[in-house]
Amino acid sequence: MNLQQLKYLCAVVESKFSISKASDRLYTSQPGISKQIQLFERELGVTLLERRGNRIIGLTEPGKEVYVIAQRMLSDSGNIKKIGEEFSSKDQGLLIVATTHIHARYTLPKIINKFRDLYPNVTVSLRQGNPAQIANWIISGEVDLAISAAGSEAHEELVLIPHSKIHRCILFLPKHPLEKIKSLTLEVLAKYPLISLDTNFAGGSSVKEVFEESGLKPNIVLRAADTDVIKTYVEIGHGVAIVPATAFDPIRDSRIRHLDASHLFPPTPIFIQIRQGKYLRQYMEDFIAMVKEAKPQKTSGKIAL
Repeated sequence: MNLQQLKYLCAVVESKFSISKASDRLYTSQPGISKQIQLFERELGVTLLERRGNRIIGLTEPGKEVYVIAQRMLSDSGNIKKIGEEFSSKDQGLLIVATTHIHARYTLPKIINKFRDLYPNVTVSLRQGNPAQIANWIISGEVDLAISAAGSEAHEELVLIPHSKIHRCILFLPKHPLEKIKSLTLEVLAKYPLISLDTNFAGGSSVKEVFEESGLKPNIVLRAADTDVIKTYVEIGHGVAIVPATAFDPIRDSRIRHLDASHLFPPTPIFIQIRQGKYLRQYMEDFIAMVKEAKPQKTSGKIAL
């Protein structure tokens, strides 16, 4: 048994039992992965992967138990390496942060700028994705930490540290009928072509759920994963956008009008996420502390002119 075999097993599981995807992920050959896993099974005397013909369809019962231990052993192995790095180069390294576009664009710039002043020799790498992708990256050890809403699936391997809550706002062009609205309701919004976040993101899925629960069928003309893209389509008159309030900048978005919609849609809890048992280098702990201290941007309920 060796760590390489454990890494191959975990990669296959985390690639949804696709040997080809696991090989791409690890930059190795498919036959090499298959051979090492078969040697591992032979040494243990049990079958770990359930196969149907040439396809792997899941883990066997002993495979599920071995997979959990393999994850822990790989995590511990990585922690040992990081301890060595901590003492050999305390102020140097790489910090990989997973997040969504909204936080990469609006939450993290000031934090990362402050972090650079404290750790000028640490490179920060941002990886953007949706909450489900982010959870998988943390669990697999591909990233160090994340700032995001929680995914729809619960993961015991994740530690979720509450950070903030994101509310919704409405964006539209000047002279739109909403500019004179006295009481903003779902029924009013449903009358107009709407632009929303993709449903793979909490902001998009919650908007969809709220309309469905109200028995309304809104005219969603565009969904996107990037709020800056959404604002571009608002500016060309494509529709009225429902976005996280932090995406509205009164200075940058001077050509757009803004209305608070926090009374229509539930806030989305945002978490700092790390993997259970992960060894955190000092600069990682300091980065987390900076994120905790940062206060989310507040917006007014009035129309921004």
